[in-house]
Amino acid sequence: MRPLNPDEPARLGDPRILRTFRPLPLPDPQGTNHAHADEGVRTLPRVLALITVTVLLLGMGLYSFAAASWSPAGTADTGTGDCSVSERILPGRLAPPNDPQVAFPDDVPLELSFSPDGSILAVSQIDTVTLWDWERSRVLAQIDHDASALPPTPASFSPDGCMVAYGTGHGAVVVDLGSGKRWTVGSDRPVRAVAFSPDGSSLAVGVRSDPDGRMLHLHDTATWEVESRLAGSTSLGAIRYSLDGSVVAGGENGGGVTVWNVDDPRPTGLIRDRAGVGADAFDLLPDGSGVLIIRSGTVLLVDPTTEEVVREYVPGADTGVLVDVAYSAASGRVFAARLDPVADTGGMVAWEYGAATEVALGPDLPRVFPMALSEDGSRVAGLRTGRGDIAVHNTELSLLGVLAR
Repeated sequence: MRPLNPDEPARLGDPRILRTFRPLPLPDPQGTNHAHADEGVRTLPRVLALITVTVLLLGMGLYSFAAASWSPAGTADTGTGDCSVSERILPGRLAPPNDPQVAFPDDVPLELSFSPDGSILAVSQIDTVTLWDWERSRVLAQIDHDASALPPTPASFSPDGCMVAYGTGHGAVVVDLGSGKRWTVGSDRPVRAVAFSPDGSSLAVGVRSDPDGRMLHLHDTATWEVESRLAGSTSLGAIRYSLDGSVVAGGENGGGVTVWNVDDPRPTGLIRDRAGVGADAFDLLPDGSGVLIIRSGTVLLVDPTTEEVVREYVPGADTGVLVDVAYSAASGRVFAARLDPVADTGGMVAWEYGAATEVALGPDLPRVFPMALSEDGSRVAGLRTGRGDIAVHNTELSLLGVLAR
């Protein structure tokens, strides 16, 4: 792992570098500074020579002030530090269809995920990933791939939004949205979960098999080679990072949640009893100190190092089964999706994070599953069960937009 240093100047022309070269005093036109005039004339060429040598060394790559690049080997640089997909013309190979799918049966598996800035919603299915500008209800790109018998994985955006990664039956695939190029990361084995680290230096890949039983592989995004294989879990169906990237958690397909410090291949915590929910029905707190899980119809905040229950979030008397949970940093709330397939009812429930008191959200709550929160926790997207469309809400669960043609 090589975190980018935000305090490191990006180029020689950075003002932080220029301030280190202090100009010499000019000779006094009235002759009062003659004692230092000759010294200034002799020293100025030395400073100019020093600057010239520094520039040459920079050009040869022998010394650099620049932060490390993590553009993929063999692919074109996007040419921008922030790929605003909604404002760009994407390559023809990513061109969306004229009639994108906007209605989805409840029994068709799909996953949702937001871009880092929350403006793009990725809809992942077993054979395609579609990118939407959800505010304008405009489809931006469609990434087709071979159909798989595995459920789809949520797409993961790189922190600058320039790349999208997703799992397939034959490894993790990364797509450069600037060029349309794509490449496979890791061995030819099924992948159920992927996630870019918050600084973009690593891609976490949850594999289905490993000769040493190490199911979470961290790939260096400068070379796309494996830099670490983390042990202690079964196969993973979801991956979450802490905000600073120092902690990573994996939701096991068998029900548990394993937590690691990224610089230690051994797990720092394991939460075992989480049966009856999907692998992705958990969330990692931004500071990595706790994990939200669903157990016996209740949301629990658990310390992964001890498995101690720190706090309980108990839903009201309404019927239904809790099927997903997420923490919203923007509102300071814990959200859970609740469904009752027998009575065809359900909705959303929310609690204040600190007090664990339920929040009154209104009488007509949306039933959304699967659901996804934006990175800052200000938007909630989900498939509206019974309606079959995908909608985006704010944290008060007011409707903001629906994907439509």
